[in-house]
Amino acid sequence: GVPVLFVVPWVVLRYLYENEGCWERNEKVAVWWVIRCPILVAVAVNFVVFVRIVRILVAKVRAHQVSRGDTRLRLARSTLTLIPLLGVHEVIFALAGEGEGGGGLRLAR
Repeated sequence: GVPVLFVVPWVVLRYLYENEGCWERNEKVAVWWVIRCPILVAVAVNFVVFVRIVRILVAKVRAHQVSRGDTRLRLARSTLTLIPLLGVHEVIFALAGEGEGGGGLRLAR
């Protein structure tokens, strides 16, 4: 239910100040940040969780005295599974432009 605390004010602000038919455009930056800030906070928290999990995985993999190649393979497999699961890729694109334009980072997103 916590997202409702951010979505309802955003919808009201969009309706009052930016109700121009298409809600895909973000011409008033202040209204856009009402919804974008909580998203960025969630992405940051997920990234911190990801880093802590990877640290635990590295410690566990090193604790088991296994061959070097197998250790790296297991760590890589675990990490690559966690990246989309926790949305770590969003950290790269967090501040990429959402508006018009064709910047390289926006196109990659």
